[in-house]
Amino acid sequence: SLLDGAMRHNVQVLLSDSGKRSGTGSALTVLKDSGVNTYRWQGGHQTTADIISEPDKGARYSRLAQEFAVSVREGQESVAQISGTREQSVLNGLIRDSLRQEGVLGEKDTTITALTPVWLDSKSRGVRDYYREGMVMERWDPETRTHDRFVIDRVTASSNMLTLKDREGVRLDLKVSAVDSQWTLFRAETLPVAEGERLAVLGKIPDTRLKGGESITVMKVEDGQLTVQRPGQKTTQTLAVGAGVFDGIKIGHGWVESPGRSVSETATVFASVTQR
Repeated sequence: SLLDGAMRHNVQVLLSDSGKRSGTGSALTVLKDSGVNTYRWQGGHQTTADIISEPDKGARYSRLAQEFAVSVREGQESVAQISGTREQSVLNGLIRDSLRQEGVLGEKDTTITALTPVWLDSKSRGVRDYYREGMVMERWDPETRTHDRFVIDRVTASSNMLTLKDREGVRLDLKVSAVDSQWTLFRAETLPVAEGERLAVLGKIPDTRLKGGESITVMKVEDGQLTVQRPGQKTTQTLAVGAGVFDGIKIGHGWVESPGRSVSETATVFASVTQR
């Protein structure tokens, strides 16, 4: 049957009744009339949600940041969520200010170089417009099982060529069409970090046990290194950091994320949403 095929191939099915209506309600009606079993909530834990309507964006962001900071100071597992890279950056700044006022963040920021992955598929990898001077590229060496790091020194449109340089300044000319899956691309940016900072690990960090998708907390900031700790663990790790792109590490602030990015049965989610 149609539903059996949909189940086997993991696809969604939209059903419409004879009244030419479509949507969830119509699909439920058709299924119910066909004798399909229905399930209702039979008790147990339900998640509660407090909805606060604040039309002014600035006031909404400020209140969210303040309440989020108080929640973190009280030791609650909390995460802030909002859509859009620009809005995430704005909210992240407000949250860091509020966390500092609550005593969660240290007073002094140390600026380091962080690398943010630029995700490319097999098609976009061969498009020159994705590459910019100053961006970082890494090449996986399967023999040594290490990544060789380069910075893009020049992008030449006429020859569709990338001119790369390594830490020692050795030049490598690479055709954009020759960029394969062994290459990864990153944006290099400065990142202010303070004691108490929550950081998101965006990729495997060499000489550590940290990998992409993890969250860490900065316990101590020293010249050229960060002492960090995983949530719920007592042991710490040391990350070497610096101001140059060849010393950059794959991390970012971990206070704000996209809606639905992480799932937890215990965390409190502070989300700023708009009507669409």
